[in-house]
Amino acid sequence: MNRLPSLLLLLLLHGWSSTLQAHQVPNMTVEASFEDSGSFELKVNLDPRVFLSSVPTSLPPVPADWILSQSAEEVQRTQAQASEHLQKHLEVRLGGKAISQAAITWRAMDGATNLEVNSETTETHLLGTLKGQVPSGQGEFVLSFAREAQVSLILLLKTPEMVEPKVQVLFPGETSRPLKVPESRPVMPTAQARGKGGWKVVLVVGSVLTVLLVLLTRRKRLGHSR
Repeated sequence: MNRLPSLLLLLLLHGWSSTLQAHQVPNMTVEASFEDSGSFELKVNLDPRVFLSSVPTSLPPVPADWILSQSAEEVQRTQAQASEHLQKHLEVRLGGKAISQAAITWRAMDGATNLEVNSETTETHLLGTLKGQVPSGQGEFVLSFAREAQVSLILLLKTPEMVEPKVQVLFPGETSRPLKVPESRPVMPTAQARGKGGWKVVLVVGSVLTVLLVLLTRRKRLGHSR
């Protein structure tokens, strides 16, 4: 079911008028945060107008009824549309290799407060979250924004040594400046673990020697008895 006509009807019912209210220009915001452990989290604040129309600025902000009136199945389709839009317009690379976006999760949010969407929300956004680990040897983050995108992108980057996030603004067809980020490191056995392993070897060797001594003793006894 195409929800664009329903959306337009909702906008009319909300008393929207182009002569009384200027459109807020939609954009996309991506927050990328990285931890010393090599873990990362991407949060994508997506204005649904970017996939509801080929000309996002032609639509006013999307009201709450658009998402609150959807069935569970329709919400899944909406989230699939959001994921498809990201796949087409956003590429995130770590160490030069594109990461999969398949595990991204979505929820509706109030675009003005960043809280859960409610009946009083006048601007509905979708928040996508993707978590993962930076592979060892791939500690360089780069984001590319497709030339076909119809909006600008605000990129917020945060690593452990930064006091405040670094901000980059990308326009369609642009790529962010590379950023060095912490990588996952192979787990090395601790001294205690190595010690425990050593004791296991000693115990095994001791057990083998004990068995051999018992066998030799029995053979000697059998020899004497003959």
